[in-house]
Amino acid sequence: CDDDSNNGLESFDLESQTNTVLGSQSSNEFKVTYYLNPTDASNDENSVGPLFTALNVQLITVRIENNTTGCFSLTDFLLIVNPHPNIPQPLLECDTDYDAITPFNLTSAEADLFVIPNPDNSISYFESLEDLQTDTSPILSPANYSTLSNPQTIYIKVYNSIADCFRYVPLELNVNLPPATTDFEVFDICENDTNSFDLTTINEVIADNNFNVLFSYFMSEADAIINENSIDTNYTYTSTSDIIYARLEFSTTHCYYVYPFELNVNPSPIANQPQDLMDCDDDFDGILEFDLTQQTPTILGNQSPNNFTVTYYNNNLLAEEGVDAVEPYSYYAFNGEIITARVENNTTGCYSLVTFSAIIYSKPFVNIPGQVVCIDNLPLVVSAETFTNSDLYLWSTDAITPEIEITEIGTYSVTITSEFGCITSSTFNVIESESATIDLTETVDFSDPNNITITISGIGNYLYILDEGEPQESNIFENVSLGYHTVTILDLNGCAEVTKEVVVIDAPKFFTPNNDTQNDSWHIIGIETLPGSIIYVFDRYGKLLKQLGSGTQGWDGSYNGNNMPASDYWFLAEIRQGNLAFEVKGHFALRR
Repeated sequence: CDDDSNNGLESFDLESQTNTVLGSQSSNEFKVTYYLNPTDASNDENSVGPLFTALNVQLITVRIENNTTGCFSLTDFLLIVNPHPNIPQPLLECDTDYDAITPFNLTSAEADLFVIPNPDNSISYFESLEDLQTDTSPILSPANYSTLSNPQTIYIKVYNSIADCFRYVPLELNVNLPPATTDFEVFDICENDTNSFDLTTINEVIADNNFNVLFSYFMSEADAIINENSIDTNYTYTSTSDIIYARLEFSTTHCYYVYPFELNVNPSPIANQPQDLMDCDDDFDGILEFDLTQQTPTILGNQSPNNFTVTYYNNNLLAEEGVDAVEPYSYYAFNGEIITARVENNTTGCYSLVTFSAIIYSKPFVNIPGQVVCIDNLPLVVSAETFTNSDLYLWSTDAITPEIEITEIGTYSVTITSEFGCITSSTFNVIESESATIDLTETVDFSDPNNITITISGIGNYLYILDEGEPQESNIFENVSLGYHTVTILDLNGCAEVTKEVVVIDAPKFFTPNNDTQNDSWHIIGIETLPGSIIYVFDRYGKLLKQLGSGTQGWDGSYNGNNMPASDYWFLAEIRQGNLAFEVKGHFALRR
């Protein structure tokens, strides 16, 4: 038997063949020698042995010679070196129950031992080298051997009956485990409208680590084992407790495990349809506070609130996920907002959704402020018109029209009811007032500055306005420019305003006769309101240049057809104001 170098070279003791060659002849009478060829044997040359290292296969010629006569005969035999067995490839088997102990057919390794099997070889298997060396406790059923550990080394003994020698090689046994599974037995789902379930959901449940793991599902264990007739992962359940067989297989080793589980279909709660929440707006903003829990009894119906929970959401996606529920007891909804209610079974977690709307009816808008009856303009018409035909009106006067007429002071109210029963009321007071009566307007003329004083009568509260100026409480206007002005008296209570034109009379300080339509002539402003008054214009030397009547045009700055130079000029005005007569003197500038 060759050693583990397996080079075909081994040492032989040629003399071990001598007794066989002699047979019954005496070794004292015959001589036995060994040669590498018949020629050397015939010539008795180049004998070999008794120890000879031969390369498989070597022919040896044997010469047997009579010691007395020298006669000889030849025979031969072969030196055969039986090859050392090759180390077989490790045997791999898949475990099926995670104990790393599984049957192996050890004889399947024999094909790796020799290129050409030798019928003279006897092969046996041992669990230890000690047993092999002593040829004790061989494995009796090598075709169905269950491992003791993982990995495990078995020793193969090859005994050649002709050579009466043996060699051995190790055989590695490796048990590959299938993907690890989580034991859950029952997987609960909730019924749905399509009676379907995505079996890929189980992938994450049944295996903590799904790297290199192939998942498939079957309706029978037999199909799962032979990996045939797998079912669609978009599974349609046929009962509330289907048994499904999951097959988990490593894509590398193809070791697999079949795990049966029950797909338990729990019923979904009933979410009964409630009425929409409807109420009247409270502040005209279209937002109103609702207690959503008033919908709960209707939504639950006959289902016990101890077993089911109702939550509310302003978003359907949030309701599906069951997150960010709103505060149900005090929820501010906008008109038309859709609210989703989620009814969930406290035990199974199954849920159903139902939606309803928050309807906020607009209340009639009316806000009548305090009113004033103008005694000089009766009656007062007060309107609560909402321009909604279906609104109903009820005044404190028992009138049911959108507006009423009031002639007396006092407290009044109106209540408006919409077609949805929304009510708005407004209470207001009516006081009396009247427009002012202008009794007297006094002007301080020729005073520089000039003032106007207004004297009125009436029961109202009044403000005074000169021309387009700011209103003032005082009836006196100071530093008023020359000429005509409009005085307006406003009643703060809203009665009609009154106006009067007032003229402030005085002499202008200058004029510019350059035909630009601005200050082209000089005359006492407002003199036309003082009939009979006469004004005399003089130069600086006292020469009379112009006499002006109250109804004449002003001085154009010329004398005898010639333009007077720019300078200061003087005037004497003989004023007649009613029964009064007085003189006013002064000067003014002519500017070119």
